[in-house]
Amino acid sequence: MPSDLPSLQPPTPERRDLVIAQLSENFAAGRIDVDQLEQRIDLALRVATVAELDALVADLGTGVPTPVSAPAASVVPARRPGEKRLSVAFFSGFERKGVWRPATRHYGLAMLGGFNLDFRNAELGPGVTDVYLFALLGGVQVTVPPDLDVETSGFAVMGGVNEVSRHPRGAEGRPRLRIHGTAVLGGIEVKVKERRRPPAEESGE
Repeated sequence: MPSDLPSLQPPTPERRDLVIAQLSENFAAGRIDVDQLEQRIDLALRVATVAELDALVADLGTGVPTPVSAPAASVVPARRPGEKRLSVAFFSGFERKGVWRPATRHYGLAMLGGFNLDFRNAELGPGVTDVYLFALLGGVQVTVPPDLDVETSGFAVMGGVNEVSRHPRGAEGRPRLRIHGTAVLGGIEVKVKERRRPPAEESGE
């Protein structure tokens, strides 16, 4: 039976996103290092209660981060394949393109680095795929095809988020991509380009 105590309730996706944004800001301020950032974000995606989620940022006001231990296995829900994914570019870069299968909730962090996500040949599942992007002194580029239902929103602090209006509205049940961007001294750009043909088609085979 679910608990009536708010702290023992499962966190909403919005609350998880808020904690991830707070962790990113604290990394940018130098209060936690990249290993602590990755560990805490991974836990933020998995913990089962609001209390466990809030504990990941409870110590950051003191400026002395406390090592965070993973919750007991009994309270961590098993991760379903394709449900969530975290990508981090720290002093580095990477690119996802061609045929690939994004998770239904994909988190990307660019810190003193950058990455490209190309969705033109991505195999999106039915319904909504949410992509949460955080650029801290880094850059993110997203490429989408003109026939994909896309919605973007963003927030920037001394940085930039290039948005595209939603286009086109897909039929019920068709794939839809929602991009949420936050840039702090960094940039996020969404470009619309025609789909790339598979190599076999380009070579005439």
